[in-house]
Amino acid sequence: MRVLLVEDDKSIAEPLIEGLARYGITTDHVAAGAAALAAPPYDVAVLDLDVPDLGLPGLDGVEFCGRLRHTRDVPLIMLTAHGAEPDRDLAADDYLAKPFSVHDLVARIRVVGRRVRTAPTADPVRRYGPLAIDTRNRQIRLHGVPVSLAPKEYDLLVLLAADPGVVVDRRHILDTVWEPDFFGPGKTLDFHVASLRRKLGGAGWIENRRGVGFRLVVPA
Repeated sequence: MRVLLVEDDKSIAEPLIEGLARYGITTDHVAAGAAALAAPPYDVAVLDLDVPDLGLPGLDGVEFCGRLRHTRDVPLIMLTAHGAEPDRDLAADDYLAKPFSVHDLVARIRVVGRRVRTAPTADPVRRYGPLAIDTRNRQIRLHGVPVSLAPKEYDLLVLLAADPGVVVDRRHILDTVWEPDFFGPGKTLDFHVASLRRKLGGAGWIENRRGVGFRLVVPA
């Protein structure tokens, strides 16, 4: 998952970027509103309403949020000062009062991000080298040949394929593919990864970063 963070305070932005990365979330950071409007595609926007200079004359944080929602059809989480009453007429997907923990923000991102993962796309087939994932019909083909996956194996593959090459945290995988705060058998994830590797024809497709998580590796 890719998140856009609009935050002008580096002492806040840098720990957030590092913290989100531990959960397998890639963060694009901008400090001004103009850069946010010009940012490449992302899945969720996180905006600090206390940013004093959005770089857009005559446009305050609340008005900027309205413009961002109008131009980008993505979930929006607003960070507000502790005790401040946000303008809920903006219909933001969620609000989070400062100070907050990275875990709290990740939980909010995951909830609103479900909208992105379930939204239909113009082309439901995603291609990764010889691997094709048909998200509409939940079908997998490798070199044009159908591959039969169990439901959890399919969900696991789709999650890893959402950002190829990026390590996805084990906890995030369990919370997303199974359920939040999943505490099933300790080897559940490893068993499914092993099975998925076998069905894809080899371990090279999924790399294990010991103690961290897994990532999808697309062959050159």
